Amino acid sequence: MSPRRHLLFAYGLAALCAGWAIWTGVDCAIEGIHASFANEQTEIFAEMRAKAVGSGSYDAAQCLDGVVGYYPSGTKQVTGSRLDRIVERARGEAVAAIIAHLRQVTGEDWGDDPQAWIARYASGVGKP
Repeated sequence: MSPRRHLLFAYGLAALCAGWAIWTGVDCAIEGIHASFANEQTEIFAEMRAKAVGSGSYDAAQCLDGVVGYYPSGTKQVTGSRLDRIVERARGEAVAAIIAHLRQVTGEDWGDDPQAWIARYASGVGKP
């Protein structure tokens, strides 16, 4: 191989390595942003859950509505991604806990669908 070909090969290899490094850095930065979003989302769910469990039916239903509607799957996270599954699991746990609290507080059972509880109590109809 001639010296010129060695030089071209070296430049090509260097460009390939630089491209890979840039791509990896961007990918890590994006993953970090999504992880930050997931942390924020799950913290919001925990806060709403804690607030709901310590309140009456109206406030609990308002919190339930907040949990259900807060950046649904596909908005801050890629639907079906590892972080999306974590966020949606936390959302589901918060929804279940709030509905259990609403059952206890109201003595009623509107099922597991949060929309039924929201429709009944978030409007103020069941407000204590």
